Amino acid sequence: MEQRFIDFFHGYVRIRILGTSYDRFLNLCAYHGIRLWKLFPADGAYEACISRRDFLKLKTIVRKSHTHIHITKRAGLPFFIHRYRARWACISGALAAFLLMLWLSSHIWNIRIEGNMSQTDDVIFEYLEHEGVSHGIWKNQVDTQALSDGIRNYFTRFSWVSAELKGTRLTIYVKEGTADSEGGDNTQTDDGQKDSAQKDSTQSESVENESVPKGGTQNDSAQTGMAASKAGTVLSVYVRKGVAVVSAGDEVTAGELLVSGRIPVVNDDGEVISWQVVTADADIVLRTRTDYYEELEYETVLKNYTGREKIRYLIRILGVPFSLPEETKPFELCDVTGELTQIKLSENFYLPLYFCKYTIREYENLQFMRTEEDAQKILEDNLYLFKKKLQEKGVQIFENNVTIDMQEKSAVAQGYLITDESAAVQAVEEEQTE
Repeated sequence: MEQRFIDFFHGYVRIRILGTSYDRFLNLCAYHGIRLWKLFPADGAYEACISRRDFLKLKTIVRKSHTHIHITKRAGLPFFIHRYRARWACISGALAAFLLMLWLSSHIWNIRIEGNMSQTDDVIFEYLEHEGVSHGIWKNQVDTQALSDGIRNYFTRFSWVSAELKGTRLTIYVKEGTADSEGGDNTQTDDGQKDSAQKDSTQSESVENESVPKGGTQNDSAQTGMAASKAGTVLSVYVRKGVAVVSAGDEVTAGELLVSGRIPVVNDDGEVISWQVVTADADIVLRTRTDYYEELEYETVLKNYTGREKIRYLIRILGVPFSLPEETKPFELCDVTGELTQIKLSENFYLPLYFCKYTIREYENLQFMRTEEDAQKILEDNLYLFKKKLQEKGVQIFENNVTIDMQEKSAVAQGYLITDESAAVQAVEEEQTE
């Protein structure tokens, strides 16, 4: 394949060899290092391919071997350029298109995340942006293994992360772990009693993975623990790394330390000789209270769409929008909805080219008076959607104490939900003096 590319780049010709001394002609070519390929008999003669440079050396060989040479075909880049020399614009355009495709294929233009539930795409994209991974980055600047490890360490609820780079698309696959799926032994039971053997297992595992300083000195690593993101009652603690400082049944406040990243290392006498500093990692479920309030007035303004609409199109190239000049606001009152489509040449070859379609719909405001039944139905539906969003994030609703009151001018839904949720976040521990 490489030789064929070289022959095409330098150019070659297909020749017909006429005469009686074919053997002498071939021997002389071999003696002078002239390469012939695709040599076949044809109509009482021989045909072969020869490079453009070697063809210019055949004059002496033809005279000595008493043969004649006829060119039957010219091929390769030099002949192509010569043939279309008058159409330099086409050649320049083709070359520019080739270089553009080469440049586009060396960047990442689409990033997709699959499998995340507790963390939204926006949160993960914010982390990627902080790590320098964004649309338009060179592909050779992305270390998929290091990126996977970084995401796994930052988002502790992710038990498995894999980054795959195909074409111009970067796909990040994640799986969210649970206590059962991890299969670890360091579990804090729900009866509120800490299992010391399990805690020792966690400590010994950390010690094996990292060197421990002697003489009671402390590791210089950042002391990163896990704290409560809201107040509540601890239901269960499952520690992967670190030491649990709370147990099931404890009442905690927002910001209170739940798992410490400082693991004591003891000798045979039970004395602390050093501290192992790790990044705490745990699944902690709290029973918390979530307040809810929504007020809906009976008298309201509704949008009545007139049926008039306008459609506009926009193209965005490398983040720069291009559109035809039009009036900014065709209607006094209107809603705008858009559809954004990224152009791709194949399943994994995305381009930094977006096609946008905007639909502008005119409406007029109408005064409307709701009935108490309508207001109650809307509040119930909104509460249902609120609870559904919580459940999609893995939150379990234990108790619903939200009531709907009909007042003079409005209906009010207020109360609170008792929920079971993972409410632990990474937090930097304060250094403790020994």
